[in-house]
Amino acid sequence: MKILIPVMLAVLGAGAGAGAGYLVPLDPSHLPLAHATEGETAIEMLDNHTEPTKIVKLSNQFIIPVIEDDGESALVIMSLSLEVTEEKSQSVFDLEPRLRDGIMKVLFDHSSHGGFSGRYYSEDKMAVLRKYLLQSAQDIMGGGVQGVLITDLVRQAA
Repeated sequence: MKILIPVMLAVLGAGAGAGAGYLVPLDPSHLPLAHATEGETAIEMLDNHTEPTKIVKLSNQFIIPVIEDDGESALVIMSLSLEVTEEKSQSVFDLEPRLRDGIMKVLFDHSSHGGFSGRYYSEDKMAVLRKYLLQSAQDIMGGGVQGVLITDLVRQAA
């Protein structure tokens, strides 16, 4: 009987969570493609840049430890590229040490707040991460950075 009550509560909680997830509709308004005008395709919206841009891959991967209460639980390995205006493309290589430092600060902060725990690849968590990565890159580069592209993302258990 002692075991039956916790099992029943767990099943009830799982059922309630699954039911809530099924019944609550996904709000796509926070997704960037949800703001396309009528008749505008996703490709047209994404290609609607005011200035020509260039994708610049940062030379090395970023390795971030995931720390939980009982110690290091995983490592996240990430590769990034920056979408910059053409005149800023050489500046990425010149400022790469400062960019890497600023990006590492954002990644460590994201990890310490549980950003790489659980469903770390969810759109909400990735949107927050991209926002802060972009803000850090723009602060260091002084503008000209249009976006941050996460090209590889792997989480490896320790």
